Order: sequence, then C-alpha cells, then structure tokens
Amino acid sequence: MPTTPVTTAEDKAPRLIALAVGLIATAALIVHVRRYPVLTYDDAFISLRYAQRLLEGHGLTWTEGAAVEGYSNLLWVLGCAVLGALGVDLLHTPVILGILSAVATIAAVVYAFPPRSWSKSLPALAGGLFLALAGPIALWAVAGLEGCLVAALVAWSFVLLRPVLDGETDDWKSALFPGIALALLCLTRPDGPLLVVIICGFLFLRARSRDAALRALVVGVLPSLATLAQLAFRLAYYGDWLPNTARAKVAFTGTRVESGVQCVAGAGLSSYALWAPAILALYVAWRDAGRRPRILLGMTLVVGWTAYAATIACQPYGFRMLIPSYVLLVFLAAEVLDWMQDQGRAAAAAAWVAALGLLGLFGYAQQTEKNIVLAREQRPPVTVQAATIGTTLRDAFEEQDPLVAVDAAGSIPFYSGLRSLDMLGLNDAYIARHRGERFGQGIQGHELGDGAYVLSREPDLIVANRLGSHRLAFSGGRQMKADPRFRGRYRRVLLHGEQPVPLHFYAFSRLEGRVGARRSEGQVVIPGYLFAEGKGTRGELDERGALGTRFLEHTEGTLEGVELPEGVWRVSAKGVGSFEVSVLRRSDEGAAAPGDGTAEIATEQPGLVDITVAADPPAFLTKVTARRVVR
Repeated sequence: MPTTPVTTAEDKAPRLIALAVGLIATAALIVHVRRYPVLTYDDAFISLRYAQRLLEGHGLTWTEGAAVEGYSNLLWVLGCAVLGALGVDLLHTPVILGILSAVATIAAVVYAFPPRSWSKSLPALAGGLFLALAGPIALWAVAGLEGCLVAALVAWSFVLLRPVLDGETDDWKSALFPGIALALLCLTRPDGPLLVVIICGFLFLRARSRDAALRALVVGVLPSLATLAQLAFRLAYYGDWLPNTARAKVAFTGTRVESGVQCVAGAGLSSYALWAPAILALYVAWRDAGRRPRILLGMTLVVGWTAYAATIACQPYGFRMLIPSYVLLVFLAAEVLDWMQDQGRAAAAAAWVAALGLLGLFGYAQQTEKNIVLAREQRPPVTVQAATIGTTLRDAFEEQDPLVAVDAAGSIPFYSGLRSLDMLGLNDAYIARHRGERFGQGIQGHELGDGAYVLSREPDLIVANRLGSHRLAFSGGRQMKADPRFRGRYRRVLLHGEQPVPLHFYAFSRLEGRVGARRSEGQVVIPGYLFAEGKGTRGELDERGALGTRFLEHTEGTLEGVELPEGVWRVSAKGVGSFEVSVLRRSDEGAAAPGDGTAEIATEQPGLVDITVAADPPAFLTKVTARRVVR
C-alpha cells in the first residue's frame, strides 16, 4: 500500500529560509524604490498611449492616420493594456508591472541559489540585495518602461538553462522551458534575439553529442517563432521590417560609439563593487568544472550585451539598456559566494565579510551616481509638469479636434488625447525615414526633424521641447523658425494650467483653422487667448472652462498679422472687464484710434493689420470680433 511522504520540520526549514531571504531583499527593494518619483521618463507615456488607444478600440496606434510602430516593448504595452482592461488605472499599470518584475528577478536569484541554512544563505541574500540596491533596477521599477521586465526574463532564462548547462537532464523537452522565457524576452525587446543567439551559439559550440546539439537548437525554437510572429505582424500591420524607433534612433557612427563607451564607463564606475567579485567567477570556473558552463555563459552574455549597448543603445539616464548586464553580474557574484561557502569555514566567513562590505560600497556608489541622482531628484517629475500641458490642451481644445505637433511625444499626447504629430520622428514614419547626412552625430532620439514636412501637415498647435519652451530648439523646429510660412501663420502664446501642478508654458498657435480665427461672410472671430503674449498676460481657462487671456496687470496684448479683406471693419473685444481696442494697418501704418472699446479701420484691398487690446486686471478676454461695416 503506497504511503504519503511526510514533510518534516527539517524539510520545511530551507523553504522558510528562502522565503525569508526573498522577503528581506524585497523589503530593501521597496525602501529603495520609494526614493524615486514614479513615471519620470516621457517615453514611458508613448507606451501608455499605445495601450490607451488599444483599449479604446483604435488598435496599436499612437495617433490617427497610418499606423506606426513607435514602441520597442510590445509585451510591456500589452501587459499595461491587459491590466487596464481589468480595471486598473492605466497610470498605475507600469508601476505594478515594474515592481512585480523586480521582485521576480530577486526570486530567480533565490531559486538559483536555494539556502540550505541561514549560514548557507549568503549567495541568495547577497544576490537579492545587490539587485535591490541597484539604481537601474529601483528606478525602472517605477519609471515606466520595461527595464525590470527584461531583468526578470533574463534572470529566469538563465535559471531555467541551468539543468541544460549542468548536464542534469538529457531530455530535450527541458530545453523548452528556458525557451519560453526567451520568447517572452524577444516580444519585450526587439534586441532580445541577440541574447538568444549568444545562448544557442554557446550551447551548440560546447555540445559533445548529437542530443546536446539538438537541445541547443531546441532552446531557440520558441524565441525564433516569437520573433518571426512579431515580424509578420509588423509587416502586415505597420508595413515595415523594422520598428520605427530603430529607424529614428539606431546609427553606427563614431559619435555613438564614443557616447556608448562613456555610458558603459559611467555605469561601471558606480558598480565596481558588483563587477569586481563577478570577475572572480573566472577563477572559480577554472577551479570548479561543475560551475564552469554557467560562469562562461554568464560572462559571454555580459560581454556580448555590454558591447551591443556601447555601440548601439546605451543611454546614461538610468542605464536602462544595461540592466541585463547588471542581472548577469549578480548571478556571477552569487556563484563566487556559493563556491566560497563550500571551501570551509574560514572561506565562508570571509565571504560574509566581503559580501557585506561590497554591498555597502555598491549601495553608496549607486546612490551617488550622477545619472541616478538626476532621476531621483526630479520633484515634480518633468512628466507631471507635462501632464499639466496635456490636460490644459485637452480641456481647452478637445471640441475643436486640433492636430498638435510635439517634441515630447509621451506625456503631452497621452494626457491631451488629441491628434498628434511627433516632430522627432519616433512615431512618424516620414521623419524616421528621411534622415540627414549627419544622423548619428547628435543625441539619440532627438536629432531628427523636418520643418517643411511639419508645416505641410498644418498642425494647429506646436509645443516645443519637453515643457512648452518659448523657442524651437531641435532640428525641425529651427527649420520651421526660418520658414516664412511659420512666421506668417503661427503666433507664440503663453498659457497657464493648474492640474496636476501649476505651470506656465508656451505654444505656437495657428492663426487660422480649428483653434484660430474663424471666418464667415463679413466677420472674423479671433479667440481671446491669441492675445496672451506673456507680458502681463497669459492664456488660461475661466471657471466655465473657456480659454481666454487673463490680464494680470495694466497692459496690452497684440496680435500681429491678421488678414482683413477690403472694406470698413469695426473691431471689438468681448470678455469680463473693460477693454480698449486699437488697430494698425501694416501697409501704410494707418491706425484706428480706440473708442468705447471698439475701433474702426478701412482697408482698400486685402491686407494685414495688428490688433491691440488693453485692459486692467483682472480682465479676461474671450474673443475679438471684426465685422464689416455696411454704409
């Protein structure tokens, strides 16, 4: 008669210790994460906008019109959308996914080095704490992009490969398990296949039998199918072989390599307490044949991925693209500590002392690294201020359905929900495909632009830089500024929003069209906000939600270059308060003097006039109307 296995207290103890170790590292992670403001990276809102529009039934698109693949993290976008469909606030979804992914990464280290007792728990404990103290892990757990999901998938891929590497199984089906994690990694990042190629190549080269070679190939089956499936989807849905982000960012130039090497060096200087013990893993591999395959594969992956990041994709803000290297270095360091524990009491005690010292050095260096500090000290984050721009534009112009051209393609379009045009090309196929000769010499993701193309799209509003700057600083903006069409058709206005934080910002508004002057027979109606020049005036929403110009002091606002047809025109201002209106005819500087809040001017042929409205605070100008006088 079969008997039921009895679980003793001795059997339960290692599991409880492993759970306790995981909880300690997780607690350290949560304490660390709380130091960073959430959703600090504007590109995170590009992913959220795709998820938002998917939930709204618009597909995987960034705006109306031809679909463009402006994301490089499909699984992340879909994960946010799934949580959103389950009722989670979309703004919370990347934080939930990020923290859960970071915890899953810690769990992978604890699983790979299960503590047999408290004295033997050092590899799992130190590995978990290295992850918890790593600035890139804590930052990207809440910053909004897929870095920690990549970390978790890399970690679990490495863990699930251990039976294959260690020769603990001759069942080719066991190779499918790491393949699942690697397939998800390929769907998370378009550069995920690089790690798959390195892993499969390593396994194939060290294969000593036909079955071992077969297992090496089997590891790559699911990742290959996932990659091919996404490629087929990309071709069918977006009509392109590459993500649009790759076209807008990737360049093989000396400038990129130089900046990439500097980025890797910056990360290395702040993580020496991690990579120094990891390098000792080479000595362990020489001494211990059983650990050799894991260590050599880990080293190969670190070198391969770091070299890729240095030449293609390394950006110093938060070192997101180097997260796989951090994770693999943690596994290598934990391997060294695990080996030392088996070398006797003296070596085990030395390992504890060394690990605690290295953790202290690592934590301090991570907290003082300038790029990590930059992310931590954003109070409030730029994205929160950009949210004010987006919500203000939405509240002011949603009914008019304007086209908004932006440099910051994340939070402003996400919060506004308005049709948008990405002037830097991440979400615009035309700009991404028309790269100048000097492409690859500037800041990655910020060097493209085509002023003539943007003007041909006739955007109703243009918001420059991240926070609505008063100047057009990027390439396309400088081209627009030099274009006579821009000078004739657009005016800069100062706007003010209150939610979620008070903020002044500039926008360039089109004089005619959806948000500009509206013309009918014998009448021109000009929105009052176009007179908000910023010198004692600003555009804002009144208590009824109407946009106009608030006079903050006794001053005047002028709108230049308004076209009036031939005839006699009476110009008047409407709003709350008393206004004086004057009109200057540009052709011969003929002027109409103000009187009773109105002014009249005669035009013998169509021409341009400058309209000035003066008022005392707290006057609020809603519109200026020019009517043809019939006599």
